[in-house]
Amino acid sequence: MMVPGGIRFEHVLFSLKTFGAAMLAYWIALQSGLPNPYWAVGTVYIIVNPLAGGTTSRAVYRLAGTALGAVMIVVLVPNLVFSPLLLSLAIALWCGFCLFVSLLDRSPRSYVFMLAGYTVALTGFTLVNVPGTSFDVAVSRVEEIAIGILCAAVVSRVVFPQHAGPVLAHRVEGWLQNAATLTRDVLTGRSESAVLRNERHKLAADAVSLRGFTDQVAYEGAHGRGLAERMRALQQRMIAVLPLLSEIEDLLGALGRGGSHAPLTERVLEWLAFDADDAAEAQGEADALLAEIARLRQRLDDSAHSWDDLLALRLAGRLGELVEVWADCQVLRSDISSGETHALRRELATRHRQARALHVDYGMALRSALSVVIVVLVGCAFWIWSGWSYGAGIAQIGAILCCVLAAMDNATPVLRKVLSLMLFALAAAFLYKFALMPLIGSFYALVAALGLVLLPAGVLLAVPATWLMGFQISVNLIYMLMLDNQVSTDFSAFANASLATFGGLALAMITIATVRAVSAERSATRLLRSGWRAVSEVAAGSRRIDPELIAGRMTDRLGLIAPRLAMLPPESAVLEGDILRDLRVGLNILELQRIRRELPAAEQRPLDDLLRQIATLYRSGAAGTAERRRALASSLDRCLGDVLSDAGTPQRRLRDALVGLRGGACPGETPPAFAFPDWRVSA
Repeated sequence: MMVPGGIRFEHVLFSLKTFGAAMLAYWIALQSGLPNPYWAVGTVYIIVNPLAGGTTSRAVYRLAGTALGAVMIVVLVPNLVFSPLLLSLAIALWCGFCLFVSLLDRSPRSYVFMLAGYTVALTGFTLVNVPGTSFDVAVSRVEEIAIGILCAAVVSRVVFPQHAGPVLAHRVEGWLQNAATLTRDVLTGRSESAVLRNERHKLAADAVSLRGFTDQVAYEGAHGRGLAERMRALQQRMIAVLPLLSEIEDLLGALGRGGSHAPLTERVLEWLAFDADDAAEAQGEADALLAEIARLRQRLDDSAHSWDDLLALRLAGRLGELVEVWADCQVLRSDISSGETHALRRELATRHRQARALHVDYGMALRSALSVVIVVLVGCAFWIWSGWSYGAGIAQIGAILCCVLAAMDNATPVLRKVLSLMLFALAAAFLYKFALMPLIGSFYALVAALGLVLLPAGVLLAVPATWLMGFQISVNLIYMLMLDNQVSTDFSAFANASLATFGGLALAMITIATVRAVSAERSATRLLRSGWRAVSEVAAGSRRIDPELIAGRMTDRLGLIAPRLAMLPPESAVLEGDILRDLRVGLNILELQRIRRELPAAEQRPLDDLLRQIATLYRSGAAGTAERRRALASSLDRCLGDVLSDAGTPQRRLRDALVGLRGGACPGETPPAFAFPDWRVSA
């Protein structure tokens, strides 16, 4: 058995725990006289996770989804059973609706809606000939799944539980170390721009992964909820690092590495290397550096007489923000390690709860919902037309596969792999059903026989790289065997059920390939365009957006697009897009809008024209063309020229925001030539 990195003790322990929970659930279901005890066994293998919080979250939401699906079975089947077409349409629409809603919620609770959808398809069609038993079957299904959930959750928490805290702390430490390395590379210029950009993309993807991991931690009791709150606060600051590094890199590229700003970058590098055990000492060093940067900014502000001076002033400000963000990260990392509470953490966590920003693609969610509707309707049409009693299995298996693979751009390659794994599970089920099980005379002998396959499959489940293999083998074997309180050797029923299973797989593969599948390039383009629309909305002022909201959403998009960009050919036009630049533009626009409200009406009109121009450009989806960048740069230069001679505080902030906006929206454009007046700005 090939496991990347080799089989470790924790993998074997996880497999033993999972197998033990499954057999305990099987025994309880048998003793309770439930009609389909294999549902309890399969539930264990569906929800298990090496971490206790992951198992609990899936357990809670699987039970809720099953209960909601059971309610819909009782509502739909008895009332529509006499009209097969209406019943098929109702179940198809319900599955599509639930999948659509689940894809709009990228949190663990999305599992509720997905499961509520395909539970109706999986169970409802089996009740067509006996609609009067709908309520009893729905109740027993909830009971069977609840037994599996309780056994998995209890064993996961009681028997050598593996908590997410240490794993999460290790991953956070790794992210911060990688971010620190990237920061040093940006400040020193040791790496090429393309390398730095790839590293920023990787950090964004890791931040998205950490967000999902943090959601699981919240299900580990009071300690887990406290840890999750600290992590969400830290993630707020982690998100802020990426656009800062992007702009600092651009500013250093424009100014060169050896100018008057070099001592400041060296000072920041020294501070990053400073390692203090005492939190108060570390904060004192950060405060001293921030005071030093503030004095330098004042001197630059008083003596700025060139475009490079404005860039140097902007660079000093970005470096100051970088120091603040890193100091916050150190405080919050200390909170995670020690369990202490700081006002910073409470403030950030509160803002996180008020505005959690995740990207949502309504178009792809609708296409995924349409694919499952088509699969259910086509499967039911074949079932009704052929009169084949096992035909419902095509619609059932097809609906499940369309749901569980809905988040993938193109699930066809995965379905091909699923096909080979299903064939393996089918062969194993055949040997069990017709060779081993007729010879087994006790429950304990059956447990020992099942362990021959389920224990190795459990080891595969413990490793992310082999999880799909372990899941398909274990779950398919359990449901193909249909473990009951007596052995069935009906070859005809086994062959028909297997044929329907592979028919559902084939139907799902065809439907996904024609309706749902998109290329990595097209998916990346959709993410870029969604970022452009966000900038357009911010510039148009159509709705008030918090800076952290847009930062979180744009960073989330960057994390989603990063693995897709790695799959594109070098000549792809999509690679020219830069979501971090779009984020910087959006944040500077928000700053312009705040400053605009402080200005006299006469000074607001040029800014209004500028914001309308930006909104139009980004709305058109072609904000990166050279001609339009030049036009926007000209408008920005006119606005900058208007505020150079004004020493007021709002105008000074406006000047800085315009400089940042020009660097983000018009990269590579010819520097402006201004007639700088002899002015001084008081502190």
